[in-house]
Amino acid sequence: MSMTEQMTKHQQQLLAAYLAGEDVADELLEACQHDVNLLAQVSKYVTSERLLKAHHQSDTRPDNFTRSVMAKLSEQQKTIWPKSTMSWFSSPYSLAASIMLFVSVIFLAEHLDYTNKFAEVTKMTASHNANFSVGSQLGQGDIILEHGYSEISLENGVVLVLEAPVKVNLQSRDKVTLHHGKLVARVPQNAIGFRVDTPSSEIIDLGTEFGVEVSNSGESQVHVLDGEIKARGNKTQSYQHVKKDQALAFDLNHQITSFVSVPSDFMRVLPGDSIEEPHLLHWSFDDKQQHNYLSIGRGIDGQQYVAKDKSPIDEPLTEVAGVYDKAISFNGENNWLETQYPGVGSDNPRTVAFWLKVPSDFLPENAYGIVSWGLQQDYSAWQISPNPELIDGPLGRIRIGTYNAQIVGNTDLRDDEWHHIAVVLYGGLKSNLATHVLLYVDGKLEKTQKKSIAKVATNLQHPASRPLTIGKNIGYIEGATHEKQMFFKGGLDELYVVEAALNQQQIIQLMTHNQLNE
Repeated sequence: MSMTEQMTKHQQQLLAAYLAGEDVADELLEACQHDVNLLAQVSKYVTSERLLKAHHQSDTRPDNFTRSVMAKLSEQQKTIWPKSTMSWFSSPYSLAASIMLFVSVIFLAEHLDYTNKFAEVTKMTASHNANFSVGSQLGQGDIILEHGYSEISLENGVVLVLEAPVKVNLQSRDKVTLHHGKLVARVPQNAIGFRVDTPSSEIIDLGTEFGVEVSNSGESQVHVLDGEIKARGNKTQSYQHVKKDQALAFDLNHQITSFVSVPSDFMRVLPGDSIEEPHLLHWSFDDKQQHNYLSIGRGIDGQQYVAKDKSPIDEPLTEVAGVYDKAISFNGENNWLETQYPGVGSDNPRTVAFWLKVPSDFLPENAYGIVSWGLQQDYSAWQISPNPELIDGPLGRIRIGTYNAQIVGNTDLRDDEWHHIAVVLYGGLKSNLATHVLLYVDGKLEKTQKKSIAKVATNLQHPASRPLTIGKNIGYIEGATHEKQMFFKGGLDELYVVEAALNQQQIIQLMTHNQLNE
């Protein structure tokens, strides 16, 4: 008969809860006091499970301390498992020996976590961070991220995506504490039971992906993005089970409110390594030949594209002083450029970067669009502009729209100053506008808002699809009187369109040197 077959159903559940990290040790020991067989079985099971798990997940073979503790545990087992079980259980020292065994096993596992590195920084979108960088090996301790995002991979397969500003404490490969900020945890089946504590809640994974947010005051929320978790405010409460599309909020009095989860509030995946020498088009706007601006640089598939001035002959684009030599200025009435470059289609990776000057007297009807291509149907366009729609966020912030879906940045651009802008889409499984787009202003990652959960599906194949256009709303058709938002007003310099997702360092290269390092 197996060990678990000798236990009652309640005893099995109690043991499982203890091994999952729940605070049931007192209840388990009390049950052992009333059942001699349970005490023997639980002690053996806990010893084997904890030691094997700790030893298996250790980076190295046990050190001298580990060997000595294991030897002591072996001696304890010989001492507390005499032939006469009833005689042993009647001893006044038996329970103390059992407790010592429990504590020794737990201490050993914690020692291994403390002395070994069980986490690695695998991705970052922040250029500067004092605590760590990509490739850093981490053990127990605080992680503080002031800007951007970071991905931390634990040895048990758990992946944490951190969003700054954030402070999280790595306690073990099975448990972290989020003090403030946001994280997303992706937990594989073998790591079920992974736990996130906050100042106002306790969250245990049941095979899932979930996001946690903690305010500066300590209030918290958990959003289940996939699968299931269980959570409670504190140890006096029972766990509540929460499934996909559900969320819980916890206040400082541990009161719990349920609501619908908001996946767009969380960054779920970060871009991988960027291509070192990607295909790209670069319009410097320094050399105009008749009515044309020719792209320069590497080209795409060895080809360059002309940006043709489609403005009225008597009202051409105005050339002004730019960040690097010359720039162009759009009047918001009839200035625009047309190319034959079809754009980047589907959800393929891309980066669009440029210098932008938005007037302080910006009007919503002069926002669309700085750069656009694709089809004006749901999720089929790709258009960048200063935000003109209050319903989507504050006016004058950088915006990327796919028609009926958008992301809006946080920096007000309406100041008659040059700002460097970059919009990055990185492809991948389940890529969408909310989770796979990064916005940069002046080399810094933007906080974003009003993020739409929508698949990016830029359509280049439809007969009505439009090639890359500069300065005109993709939704405007000449002669259409109903459309009031027709042309962009402002300055533009050094436009790059790259068929790859650039990282922050590459974007800073474009901003500071006007080129990608070869």
